[in-house]
Amino acid sequence: MVSRNDEFVPDLSFYRAKSPALPANPGILTLTVGDVTVRLTGLRGSNVATLRKRYGIFCHDDGRAADLEIRVGEAGRDQFLRVQGTTEYYRIDTRWEAETMTACSYEWAGWIDFSRREGGLLLADIALETPRAFDRGLENFLRVAYSHLIIQRGGFLLHSAGLVRNGKAHLFFGPSGSGKTTVTSLTPEAHILSDDLTMVVRDGSGEYRACSVPFRGLFAPEATSDATWPIAGFYRLIQASTDRLEPVFGARAVGELVGSLPFVTDRPEIANEVIDAVAFAAAKVPIFRLHFKKDRTFWQAIDAGGPGVDGFSAHKGINP
Repeated sequence: MVSRNDEFVPDLSFYRAKSPALPANPGILTLTVGDVTVRLTGLRGSNVATLRKRYGIFCHDDGRAADLEIRVGEAGRDQFLRVQGTTEYYRIDTRWEAETMTACSYEWAGWIDFSRREGGLLLADIALETPRAFDRGLENFLRVAYSHLIIQRGGFLLHSAGLVRNGKAHLFFGPSGSGKTTVTSLTPEAHILSDDLTMVVRDGSGEYRACSVPFRGLFAPEATSDATWPIAGFYRLIQASTDRLEPVFGARAVGELVGSLPFVTDRPEIANEVIDAVAFAAAKVPIFRLHFKKDRTFWQAIDAGGPGVDGFSAHKGINP
């Protein structure tokens, strides 16, 4: 365990001591995103009702097998991390012990043993007492879990706006402030997968498709479909005075995408898995830098200058 500046970052011994062998509460919630299923046990009944409403079509009661089962319990602490200053972004501390990942933030601490497909989530007092803190804590733990689980399937979560036009998904990515929410608001006719986080899945034929996740940004409405859509292109957003589509190939294309993958780029042991997942996608789907002037004319550049999935020359990417 690490204590510093009034923070508490637990190690596995803390989880082993605190995690219940059996859930104290009977509530169960099963979520399937893409083709990855996570089951939460030990929830209060009121929490289950709230989460079912929040996550909607991603909730299932059909007895499907879980790729990961998480036991939820009480931490017996007021909180873990502490806010450091008034401008701090939401912070998550992630560590590894062999195949087990530990992660914690302000109102929660959790662990996942990927080899055993099990884990635990311990909620601090503030999360047990405040619905907003509970929702935020659980959702951020699930974001971490799904980011790692989908990499093992050859896909990835991407910080991106996902918009479907004419039956194809377009994924716009980049750091905060690059324009993901802007392109979403400028395309009211599109089916919105997300304005913040989109899942990329590799299907049985090796093709790449995009789908919504239950973790929404500012403008994305509640998901009404968990369908996957063929990806027409990835677009790194760059604000400019004119619209221009710049193809990106090879290692540079991989680097552009990797920089927008949350939670999975800080562990050296899985670096090869992360690079492979992105490189295989780069060999199948075109990647561009989209220079755009913050109005909807950027679609003209995409429609006129960008080859679709079928027209992309894979040999210019990275061959799997």
